[in-house]
Amino acid sequence: MATPHVSPASAAVVDAAAAAEKSARSWGLLDGFAWIGNVENATTAVSKTSDNKHIQITFCPPLAPPQLSRFYIHTPDGARMIMEPFIVATEDDIALLRVQTRYDKYPEYYIYQAADDSSGTPPSLTRLPPTPYINFNIKDMGLLRLPGKQYIVAGFRFIHEYYPGGGLALCVYDSNRGDWKLHKLALSVQGRQVYGNKLLEHKNCKVLTIGGDAGTMAFVDLWRGVLFCDVLTLEREAAAVAHQGEHNKALPLVGYVKLPDELRRTARFRGDACLYRDMVFLDNHLKCVDLPTRSLWIRPWPATTGGDWSRRYMIRSFKEVANINPRVNLLPGHTSVCRSFTGLNIRQPVVGLHDDDARILYFVVKTDLTAAKGSVIALDLSTRKILGVSPFVARHKYDFTYMPTGLFKHLSGGNASVNQSGMVLPGSASKMKDKIFKHLSGGNVTLNQSGMVLEDSACSMKDKAQELLDGEEDGDAMALD
Repeated sequence: MATPHVSPASAAVVDAAAAAEKSARSWGLLDGFAWIGNVENATTAVSKTSDNKHIQITFCPPLAPPQLSRFYIHTPDGARMIMEPFIVATEDDIALLRVQTRYDKYPEYYIYQAADDSSGTPPSLTRLPPTPYINFNIKDMGLLRLPGKQYIVAGFRFIHEYYPGGGLALCVYDSNRGDWKLHKLALSVQGRQVYGNKLLEHKNCKVLTIGGDAGTMAFVDLWRGVLFCDVLTLEREAAAVAHQGEHNKALPLVGYVKLPDELRRTARFRGDACLYRDMVFLDNHLKCVDLPTRSLWIRPWPATTGGDWSRRYMIRSFKEVANINPRVNLLPGHTSVCRSFTGLNIRQPVVGLHDDDARILYFVVKTDLTAAKGSVIALDLSTRKILGVSPFVARHKYDFTYMPTGLFKHLSGGNASVNQSGMVLPGSASKMKDKIFKHLSGGNVTLNQSGMVLEDSACSMKDKAQELLDGEEDGDAMALD
């Protein structure tokens, strides 16, 4: 079914949209920040916060990209939170939820486990013990699925070596043990051969799960390159070293992959790289998209096999895209029609998780950086066809975040909607996308419909806004027509 915002639709667009609709159950684009409301369906799970208050999470029926799917948080007895909870990472049938309860405490982390229909096990939400070491940035954490419904949560840290206590470290929570351990790391022989003997520079942007027998995880600097570590090997090596009494030894287990030379040359080392680039691991390849050059690069895995990056797709300009799609309204949420990319703020690329060669690119367009309204656009890099346009309203102008996830293929029975009183009504899942709770940005204190108190949610965006604006000193690089 073609998106209503693309008219008229060619047969290719209709076919692509139908394929996207079909794939929506296996993956989707998730709004990272929670929506607040009492919504219940078969995905609902409940846990308790550290102050013994109830917290409930529910995932809404997945929508076909580029529409954004969402999840709801509800606390019937008024758990205190200073901003909306956030999905940090997903992997297979689990998700990592971050809940910030106080400014003077580390965030609380929860693991959401989807229901297992084969065994009849319902979904669950489990609060993890607090990490005693580090307050992690949300871009530094990832998940590794293990056999037998076990998992690892990994938090990455890099501090320049000329600072006391600097270097690489990985904080690992193993569900088999039920505790956190901090491991000091160093570049491996392969890592040093690739990176050289200069001081390491790394600003982590996201964590990728490679998996395999060694449990490989990748820590991505979208300006420079990728650090990767075999987490299961690390756990075994760390145990052996600890048995020998060498608790503070840095383990040389971190490999390195440089980004393509062209992407390194055009990097903007100030500002948030996620506004311009994205990387995924699909079909045993790293796949990196660069929005300023509208190009997709791929590299085979493992990194030690000697394969190199190759450019798969490149579009000359967004003017070319507009010319091929002359009747597409890029901003359907606005009063006037917009058919040209000229002057638009084009940001936040996401590589789709389709079962193809990652040619479908998703990105955000706004009239300017601070605009609340915008659109998520799906673009086929091979044909230059726009496959869909979905309007959205950003609750946080400087911190709007969405992510691709395969969690949806493990969710079932998501049909539910809510009325104004918060009661759950059966069926009518399609109406869910039209039910929007009060936006929670701005103001010092917001009391939402679930009774959850959110304090100073706007002020926490100050540093994020400055980080984004730091990248704007050369002008808006994405007004490229």
